Parts: sequence; structure tokens; C-alpha cells
Amino acid sequence: MHTAINFTRNFNNSTDTYALVSQKNQKQQHNLTTPVPSMDAALALRLLLIVATTTSCSVYAHCITKERDALLSFRAGITSDPQNLLASWSGKDCCQWRGVKCSNNTGHVIKVDLRNKFFLDDLFAPFYSPSFRGMHGKISPGLLTLHHLKYLDLSGNHLGGAGIPIPSFLGSLRRLIYLNLSCMNFDGMVPPQLGNLSKLQYLDLDNSYYDYYGNVLLSVDMSWLPHLPFLRFLDMSGFNLSAIGHWVQVVNMLSNLRALHLRQCKLVFKYTPLVYRNLTSLQMVDLTNNMIENLNPTYWFWDAGTIRHLDLSYNMAVGPLPDAVGNMTSLEVLRLGGNNFCDVKAKTLKDICNLRELTLSSNSINQDISEFLQGLPSCAWTKLELLDLTSTNISGEIPNWINRWTNLSILQLSANRLVGSVPLAIGSLSKLSQLYLDYNQFNGSILEEHLSSLVNLKELDLSYNSLNMMIRPKWNPQFQLSLAYFPGCKMGPRFPLWIQGQRDVSYFDISDADIVDNLPDWFWSVFSNVTYLNISYNQISGRLPRSLEFMSSAQIFDLNSNNLTGMLPQLPKHLVELDISKNCLSGPLPRKIVAQNLSDLLLSDNYISGAIPSYICQLPFLSVLDLAKNRLVGQLPLCSKQSFISALILYDNLLSGKFPSVLQSCPDLILLDIAENKFTGELPAWIVNKLPQLSYLRLRNNLFSGSIPHQLTELQNLQFLDLANNSISGSIPRSLFNLKAMMQDHYHRKIADNPLRWSYSRPGSTEIFDAKYDDTLEVVVKGQYLDYTSNIAYMVCLDLSHNNLFGEIPNEITSLVGLMSLNISHNHLSGKIPEKIGQLQSLESLDLSWNELSGEIPASLSGMTMLSKLNLSYNNLSGRIPSGNQLQTLIDPASSYIGNNYLCGPPVSRNCSGPEVARGHHDEHQSDSDVRYLYVGMAVGFVLGLWLVFVTFLFARTWRAAYFHMFDKLLCGLETSVAGNFRRC
Repeated sequence: MHTAINFTRNFNNSTDTYALVSQKNQKQQHNLTTPVPSMDAALALRLLLIVATTTSCSVYAHCITKERDALLSFRAGITSDPQNLLASWSGKDCCQWRGVKCSNNTGHVIKVDLRNKFFLDDLFAPFYSPSFRGMHGKISPGLLTLHHLKYLDLSGNHLGGAGIPIPSFLGSLRRLIYLNLSCMNFDGMVPPQLGNLSKLQYLDLDNSYYDYYGNVLLSVDMSWLPHLPFLRFLDMSGFNLSAIGHWVQVVNMLSNLRALHLRQCKLVFKYTPLVYRNLTSLQMVDLTNNMIENLNPTYWFWDAGTIRHLDLSYNMAVGPLPDAVGNMTSLEVLRLGGNNFCDVKAKTLKDICNLRELTLSSNSINQDISEFLQGLPSCAWTKLELLDLTSTNISGEIPNWINRWTNLSILQLSANRLVGSVPLAIGSLSKLSQLYLDYNQFNGSILEEHLSSLVNLKELDLSYNSLNMMIRPKWNPQFQLSLAYFPGCKMGPRFPLWIQGQRDVSYFDISDADIVDNLPDWFWSVFSNVTYLNISYNQISGRLPRSLEFMSSAQIFDLNSNNLTGMLPQLPKHLVELDISKNCLSGPLPRKIVAQNLSDLLLSDNYISGAIPSYICQLPFLSVLDLAKNRLVGQLPLCSKQSFISALILYDNLLSGKFPSVLQSCPDLILLDIAENKFTGELPAWIVNKLPQLSYLRLRNNLFSGSIPHQLTELQNLQFLDLANNSISGSIPRSLFNLKAMMQDHYHRKIADNPLRWSYSRPGSTEIFDAKYDDTLEVVVKGQYLDYTSNIAYMVCLDLSHNNLFGEIPNEITSLVGLMSLNISHNHLSGKIPEKIGQLQSLESLDLSWNELSGEIPASLSGMTMLSKLNLSYNNLSGRIPSGNQLQTLIDPASSYIGNNYLCGPPVSRNCSGPEVARGHHDEHQSDSDVRYLYVGMAVGFVLGLWLVFVTFLFARTWRAAYFHMFDKLLCGLETSVAGNFRRC
């Protein structure tokens, strides 16, 4: 944001043009206030003098006809000129045209400057501007007629395109001294004809911004570069130079080179000794973001004693900081942030006495802050202007002697383990403009004495510490903050009135500050120029104004979790994100909306009534819409245009109608929650074709009917499906195995794109932070409502409960091994529980209650190690309840089996008649059902045998007589034997 503001300055000479490039580089480091090095100014001044000697009196020169025609041919190639840069290009005297300079001696055109000063606004559109303000078209070869052209700047315009490289004919403008084609949308090979520009001193081809958008500039041969012997400034950032292993040798041939920028070039760092170091004038080296893994102490730049600015940020360097950096005694700026250096020692830098800037963010210092600061070169203490130790794992307390750094302007200590109170000595750093102490463990109080002398302070971040702001309401600070972040600090219970004088604030955050008060009347006018506003998680009351359109710079509003009343006001034109959920807004939504750049609109948990207006369909960038927990009625509006919405959350309203057909225009939809409404009808089969990205579908508590369309199981990304509490009938589709997202266990699961979470960089910080949707999504798990926020991306759930489903539970359900919750209770399902149910090892909650299931509980259930909630109650299950360690830890295990009269064994009171058989896998040991069938077979065989004997004796008279005769003979013999034995006794 700051870069966009600085970038749009009105540059009127080549000195400012050179500063423009410096600002581009500073944008990546977020150190936008750093002065341009003096060598940069000297180079720019030289270029200015060269051009100025022939342009100072250009107002008296007259245009040469053929050169006028050449400029008109250039204008003919421009298809769009939003800034009207070429509006003055008419009439005979082209020397009076905007952006054109002529020589007062000859009348020849020597300078064409048509840069897009709003490039960064365009780059980050729609966040900064509603439309692109650079020119569109192509560069006309007619420019070749300008034989005397010395200065050409077309930067920031769209004069290329996919497959369109930098025009090779530009290499014929042999008198060029200055060429700037940076930040354009060229694509392809760099033309070697640029080597014909032998007088060139300044060459800027920076493509690093468009590298992210698929436009790739590359070079496989840099042999043309040494043909530019006078080159002093070179920027080829964003070029793919991975095929050039000898780039160091090529650059070494540019003896006059002073500034080298090769950011994001995929450079190959091969160590090839330089026999002769020719870079005797080199003062600035920027090799940011090249994935450099090892900073070899023999690399060429360590020995370049003239280097004053070295930027190796955002690489992948590991290990200790090379001792060789200590030999660079001319260094003034050292940027090493965003690497993985470990145990960085300040003594390595002890001889760098001219050090003005030191950036070590995201490396590991692992040291007490006092010890580290003591090790910095004492000869530079009074020169150091910027110190960035963000996320370096420093600890301890800030020393009281920090006031020795009398020239310090920027101090960034964010995201560390600093403790104790903030010393009053910081208040002595009168030149301090940026102070970042956020995300530490500071405690105690912040007093007026800490801040009263910081008259130059512009940015103050005390976020997420345990600090109390002990400041009088009537205190009138001498500084004017542009950034004021105090989330998590205790500023209440009264609203902090001292901020009333801070009318220059662009970024303001007092969230979670224990404020219980009314919003002051002056609030909206004081912060009318704010860009980011966050007062969430307080108990702030007050009525919103009818319109906030006057806040023309506003982009992000977070007002959630307060007691604000009134209707939703007209929003600022350029607003991107609005969260005003969990308040007391009422009435209908506005009839129109001018905030066409909205991407996130969160209005849940209010009292908003009426219908959803049709303009919701016309917001071209809307990504997340949350209107849950309101009193909205009617149907969703019909949309004719395709929407890019990814999350639509409308649960707990009074919406009605059939499944919204408008969703057919939402192919990017990932999350859909229309639960707890009055929607009716059948689920459409078009869901799979029209919503291919759908991952979360929550339709519970509606009036849907019909069967579950088998097409629903073809959604490859679907990992959360909740159809509970409807009137859905039919059987559970056997095509469940098509739900690929539910078939990955938690070790192999690929988390779907989360529309409720995004990353952002905070102003003034090099760190990337996560922003997340923190309103609640209600999910029924383990028999209770649980609140999920953006972490719902990790939830895998299938809930078909409270419907009219019948038939058996398909065995295919056991293939959904990623399931964490399965609920198909309160239906009319019959048959057995699938034997392989134990394969669902990720399952934490299983509810099959209130069905007509029969048979025994599968033994594999005892092997589900994650299971904590089981409900099999009110079925027709029988047999012994499986035992196992996990089943002993269930929540309320006795109630899990109630209503099954034929179950036995712990934890129910009914004992099993036979001994318990050791249980194992159903394929290795006989199941209880097999034993039962054996006993039944034996009983049937016994009865049939007796019946056979009886029938035989009944109808075969001779067999019957013989049988009884034999029986009588055996009985007589037995009596004789017993009598004989008795007589012997």
C-alpha cells in the first residue's frame, strides 16, 4: 500500500526516475523509507545532466515532420489510454506534446517518457483501483525514425502480451542512454539486438511482478551484455536465467556497472574463480529470491570491496552466517532476511562501521537480545538507522541502554520471545519512525513517557502482548501515526480518546482491547482516510451512520463481535473486505451497493431481514458471502453472470424454494451451507457438473425430499456432506467409493483449497501472516453442536441422519477411510453392520442408532483406535458386545447399546450364557454366529434321529419285536449278575 502511494509520485526528471527503481526494490523489503544511496543519486544526476544539456530550452524547438509522424504511428498502436497520456498528441509541434522532449539545437526528439505512474495500483487491482490505468496496445516500429532518441521510458504499460517478447527493433535506437521497459507484460526471449545499444547507461527490464502471472522473460545467452561498456544500472529481475551458468563472468565484463538487480532469476551459483575482478565500481547488488541454498565464502561478491548495498533476502541459505561478510567493510545496507541462517552472531559484523541498515528477519539468532546488541559494531551504533530482527528467536528483555542507537529510525522486533516491560529508554529514540514490538511476551504498562518524545513516530505496533495502555484521555501526542496496531492490549474499558488527534492513520487496529463503551461521535470523521480498520471483539456500542461512502480509501473493515446497531450502511467504493458479524444490525440490506470490489462480505449473527438483493450477483470479485443467523426470507436471486464465489454461508435463516438454481453460475464454489432453512424439493443431478470444486455441502434441517442422487458421489473433492434432518428417502448409494476426498486417511489427505483462509503481509513487516474466517460454522459431531471456523478444512464428515433411508448399509462405506464422523442414525436401515467397519481408522464418532439393524456387532469395531463416541442404540443387534481397550474409553459406553435386547456382556447387564471366546480378526477365528449354527445343527440332528427310530418301530413289526426281545435279554442278564455279586458279599 505504501509502495503504491510512493510509486504514484509525480516524477519530473531522471533523478526521480532512478529513485523509482529504488522504491520498487524497497517494496519487496517493506522498508520504504530508506534513503536512496548516494551513489544512486550521483548516477541519476549524471543522467539528468546528459539529457538536460539538450532539453533545457526545448520549449523553443520545433518538431521535425518525420519524427512527428513516427510518434503518431506509435499513438496509432495504442488501443487504450486511460490516463490520456496521448491526449495532447495533436497539432504540428510534437515538442509540446506530453512526455516528449526535443533538443533546442536541432529540434530532434531525444526523450519519450510515457511511464505508468500508477503501475502498482494496477498490479494489485481491484484493491487499489477499479480499473487498469496503463496503456494497452503494441509498440510501433515507427519509433525507429527517432534516430536521436536518448531516453525511452514505457514502464508499467501493457504493450506486450502472451507470446509477445520485447521488440528486437529497439536495438536499432543506437543513441539511447536510458531504456526502461520494466513492469510490462512481455513474454519470451530477450532480444540480443539490445547489445547494439552501445551508449546505454541505464537498462531496466524488471519483470518480477509479472512472473507470478505467467509472463516469463528468459535468456539462454547473455553474450550481448558485454557490448554495453558504459552500462551503470542493470535490472533483469524476473528473468529466467537458469540456463546461464556463467552469468558472473558476463557481468564481470561490465567495468562501469554500479547497480545490479537480479531478483527472482533462478540463478545458478557455480563457483568459478574470477581471474580478474573487473567490477571495480559496483556498489549495489540485489540477488533477492533466487533459492540460493549455500553462501559459499568464496563467492565473488564477498571480495568486491566497493559494495555498499547487498541484498540476499528470501533465499534458502542455511548454516551459520559466513565470516566473509565481515570483510565487506564498505557495507552500509545488509539485507539477509527470509533465509534460514542459524545461530547468527553479531561479532561477524564487528568491522562494518558504516552499517546503516541490518535486516536479519526469519533467521535464527537464538540469543538474548542484550547479548546480541552488545555484539554489533560499536562504531556503527550512532549510524544504524534500521534494525530488523523479526522472527529471529531472540529472548530476554530489551536493555535500557538501547538509547545508544541515537540515529535509529526503524526498529522491528516482532514475533520473538521478548519478555518483561518495555523500557522507558525507547522513548529517547527521538528519530524513531517505526516501532514494531508485536507478537512477544511483554507485560506491564505503556505510559505517556514511552511515547511523548517520539515526535517522528509514524508506525506503532504493540499487538498481542500483555500490555496496559495507561494513557490519559486528554493526552495530546506530538506524533501523527499512519499505522496504529494495539490488538490484545488493554485499552478499556473507556474508549481511548487520545487517538482523536491521529487523523493521518491509514491502518488502525484496537481489536480485543477490553473496550466497553459507546463509539465516539467523532470516530468516523477522524478515521475517514483509513485503509484498514479493526475494532472487533470488544463491547463497543453505537449506531452505524447511514453511509460510509465518504471513506474513499477504506479497503478492510472488521467490526465483528460488538454491539453495533442500525442498518447496513452504504459502503466505501473501494472496500474489499467487510466483517460486521455478531452485532445487532437490523432491517433489510441496502437496495444498491457501490462497493464493487468486495471479496468478503460477512454479516452473520445479526437481525437482518428481508430478501437477499440481486446486486449480490453483480459483485465481480465476491469470494466469501456469509449471511448466516439472520432473518432473511424468500429465494436466492437469479443471476445471469458467472460468479467467482467460493464460499456461500446462509444457514439459520428463513429462506425457501427449491435447491437454488443460481448456483449453476458458481463453478468455483467450494463451501455451500444453506442448512436450517425451508428449502424443498429434490437434490438436483447437475451439482456434479456445475459445482465441480464443491468440498463442503451442508443442507441439514430443511425440507428436501427424494433420493440421494448418485451423481453426488462423483464430486471428487467432497469431504463434508451433511443431509441430516430432511425427508430424503431411498437407499444409500453404493457409489460412495467415488468420494475420493473421503478415501484418504489423515496421513495422506490433501487438504482442499480453503476459501476461509488466506495469507497477507502486514504493512511495515516482512512476515507473512495467516488471516482466517473466525465466524462459526455449526457442525454436529459426537452428538453435539460444535463450532468450527476456518479449520473446517480438516473435517471429513458424512451425516445422513434423521431421514427416511432404507435398505442395508452398503459395504462400500468402509472404503471411506478418511471419515472422522459418520452419522446415519434415525433412518430405517436394516441388515447387518458391515464386517469391515473397523477399517475406518480415522473415525472419531460413529452413530448408527435408531435403525433396524440386526446381527452381531463386528469384532473389527474394537480396533478403531480413534473412536471416542459410539452409538448403536435402539436397533435389533444381538450377541456378545466386542471388547477392546478403545471401547473401554468411549464417552458414556452404557448408552451406546441401549435398546438392543439381545446384546450381552459388558457394559450391559445381561450376561452371555457361554464362555467368552477370544476374539480376533473375522478371517482368522470362528465367529459367534458360526458357533450358534453348530449348536442348532446338533439339536436338529438329534430330534431327526429319534424320530427315525420311532417311525421304524411303528411300521416294522418284526424289527420292533426283535428290539424289545433283545432289550429284555440284556435286562435279565444284568439282574442275574447283580444278584450273584450280592451273594458273594
